[in-house]
Amino acid sequence: MTLSRTWIAILVFALVVRLAAAWYWQDLLDRSDELLRFGDSQSYWTIAQRVANGEPYQYGSENSKIFRAPLYPCLLAPFTCFDAHQSPSRIGILLARGMGCLWGVLAVACIVSMTRRIADQRAMLVAGLLASIYPGAIGMSIFILSESIATPLFVLSVCLLRMACQAWSQSTAQVGSVARRFPAWFTLSFGAGAALGLACLARPSWSLWPAVALPYLLLACPPLRTERQRSLWMIATFVFAMAVVMSPWWIRNYAVTGKFVPTTLQVGASLYDGWHPGASGSSDENMDFVLGFVIDQQAEDALLANSGQPLESTLEWRIDQRMQKAALAWAWENPSDVVRLSLVKSAKTWNPLPVAREVSATVRWSEAAGYTVILLTAIVGMYRLRRVRGAWLFAMPCLYLAILHAIFIGSVRYRQPGVVLLCPLAAVGCMVILEWIRNSGQRTREPKPNDT
Repeated sequence: MTLSRTWIAILVFALVVRLAAAWYWQDLLDRSDELLRFGDSQSYWTIAQRVANGEPYQYGSENSKIFRAPLYPCLLAPFTCFDAHQSPSRIGILLARGMGCLWGVLAVACIVSMTRRIADQRAMLVAGLLASIYPGAIGMSIFILSESIATPLFVLSVCLLRMACQAWSQSTAQVGSVARRFPAWFTLSFGAGAALGLACLARPSWSLWPAVALPYLLLACPPLRTERQRSLWMIATFVFAMAVVMSPWWIRNYAVTGKFVPTTLQVGASLYDGWHPGASGSSDENMDFVLGFVIDQQAEDALLANSGQPLESTLEWRIDQRMQKAALAWAWENPSDVVRLSLVKSAKTWNPLPVAREVSATVRWSEAAGYTVILLTAIVGMYRLRRVRGAWLFAMPCLYLAILHAIFIGSVRYRQPGVVLLCPLAAVGCMVILEWIRNSGQRTREPKPNDT
C-alpha cells in the first residue's frame, strides 16, 4: 500500500470508529431519556442557543458574561437551530457529535504526520491505529465538551511547533531576511501559536503551555551562537500569533469588566474547588460552594454602597477574586493538606481505571487497557528517541497536565490530550518491542553448535 493510501485508510478508519461510537453513545442516552449527560455539556449548549438567537453572550444572568470561553459555544450555535422551545434536539446533538468526530480525525492526522517525521511508515501506521482506537480519544471526540475541538487544536499546535523546531535547526536563512522571505520556521511558528490561541479559546487550561514547551525546546534544541537571534524570533512569533488570536476575547472582557481577563472568570471557582476545607481532589460538590460566596459578596457590596464607596469592576469579577483569595489563603494555612491533595489529584488523573459514574464498566476497562498500553510503550519509545532532538516534546503535555491538575481538580478527563500526544512515542516503542521479540525468536531457532 502506498503512503497516500495508508494515510487515507487510517483517517477513514478513525472517522468510522468515531461516528459509530457517537451513534452508540447517543443511543445509550436515549434509552435513559437523556440528551446531554454532563453538566458542562448543558452549559455549552445553553450559551450556544443564546449565540444562535443573537442574544448577549452569557450563561444565565448578566453576572455570567465570562463564564465559558467562546470558541466551542460559537461552533455549537448552528446545531441549536434544530431545538424546539430551548430544548436540545436529538438531531442537533448528533450533528454536533459528528463535528467532534471530524475534529478528532484532524488529531489523528497530526499524530500520523509527526510519527512519519520521527520514525518509519510502520510506526506511522501503529500511531494512527493507536490514536484511532484509544477510548479516551474517541470519548473526547463524541462528547459535547470543549475537549472535542480543544484537543485537536492543541495537538495541531504541538505538531506545528515540532516542525518549526526542525525547520529552525535546518534552515540556512539569515535573520535579516525574515521580513523578505518568511522562512518555513516563521510560518510554522505562527501557525503553532495561532492553533494554541484557538485551543485556549476552547479550553483555557492550555494558556500556560508555552511556559513548559518553549524552555524545553531551547534546552533540547540549543541554538548555535549565530542562531540565537533566530530562536528568539521563533519564540516571539509563536507568542505573538497566540496573542493575536486571543486578543478579541481580551478586548471584549476588558470592555465588560474594565480588567484584563485572559481566559474566563471561573479560575477562582476552579481553584477553590481544588483547595478548600473538605476538598477531595474531585469536583464532587457540584460547585455548591459558589452560592455562599455570591451571598457574602452581595452583602459586602451592600455595605460598601451604603457607605458611598464605589464597587470595583463587575459582580462576576469580584466573586472570582473572592474565591481565588479564599483558596490561596487556605492553601497557605494548610500546606500539608495541599501536598496530600496534590497526590490524591494525581492518582485520580493518572489512575488507569476511571472512577466516573457516567461511563459503563466496559468503557472504563477499555480505557484502562488502552491507556496502559500507550503509556508503557511510550516509555520505551522515549528511551529509543532519547538522542533525537525535541522528540520528547510529545511527552511534555503530560508533565504540564500533571502539574496543572495537582493544583486544580483531578480527573481522567483531563489527561486525554496528553495521552493522545504520546501515540508517536508509543508507536516507536511498539516497533522496538516487536524488533526485540523477532530477534529473540531468531536466536531461539538458531541451532546450537555441537560440543564434539
